[in-house]
Amino acid sequence: MPSITRTPTLAPSRWHLVSADRRQPTGTTVSSDPCPTVAQIELIALATDDVESLRDFYLQLGGVASPLSTDPDTGLRSCVLDFCGIHLEVFRRRGGGERVAGDEGSPGLLHLGFALGSADAVDELSSVIAAAGHRVLEPPHRAGELGRYESVVLDPDGNRLKLTV
Repeated sequence: MPSITRTPTLAPSRWHLVSADRRQPTGTTVSSDPCPTVAQIELIALATDDVESLRDFYLQLGGVASPLSTDPDTGLRSCVLDFCGIHLEVFRRRGGGERVAGDEGSPGLLHLGFALGSADAVDELSSVIAAAGHRVLEPPHRAGELGRYESVVLDPDGNRLKLTV
């Protein structure tokens, strides 16, 4: 599969995303195959108090954004970003931005992972994010038993992003 190069909208940079070869669903027939088709992530949704700020942050990671929209029935404001077929929807938190008890941080979300294709890309994007004033929790390093190269940063709402090779 060919490489896909994306240019960040807000912070010009040399990093790029390389698409991975993905298995495609073979149909809806149930099979006795011991290795069935694996479900792929299609959408991740994040609630926010500031849709535009979160959209702008994720544009820096190479997402292609749909126009901001408002549901005429519910008034819900949202935007969908496409990362090579994986969609990230950012939408206005319900309740006018007021958080309810137990809604500190991102309940149930450990981190979002973005594969960047090389250690240099992890280094560079981590620097771009830090220079833009966002927190880098873990600077680029080797981690885990396999020694995967990664860094951990926070988006404007405090969601953890793991940038990896």
